[in-house]
Amino acid sequence: MKLFLAVLLCAAVVQCRRRPRNKLECADGNQPDCTCENPPCRPGIGGTAPVCTCEDGSSPQKKAPCDDGSFPECPGACKDGSDAVFTSEPFEQPCADGRRPNLRKCACADGTKLRPGRG
Repeated sequence: MKLFLAVLLCAAVVQCRRRPRNKLECADGNQPDCTCENPPCRPGIGGTAPVCTCEDGSSPQKKAPCDDGSFPECPGACKDGSDAVFTSEPFEQPCADGRRPNLRKCACADGTKLRPGRG
């Protein structure tokens, strides 16, 4: 029983220390401080985005997943057939309906291979 509780505690600590899915960056290269003012924070339709600030005074931006610093093009990747548009805005939804795009339809112009969590 003690072993089970120890494993459960370790799993909880690891889960709490995970980095956010949307990797945000400040102009100085540091990560912003984000707080959830109206829990639960789930950016998107029907959710509340956390409030993020940078110590250097810049606005947090999403890191570009393509090696050349650009965002992928995703023609027809949204459920309604429209193009998904990724930008550096932290909590901007790529599809107008707020649903997740089909990332298999996304590609970087420079040929960077996209991995899960990079789109």
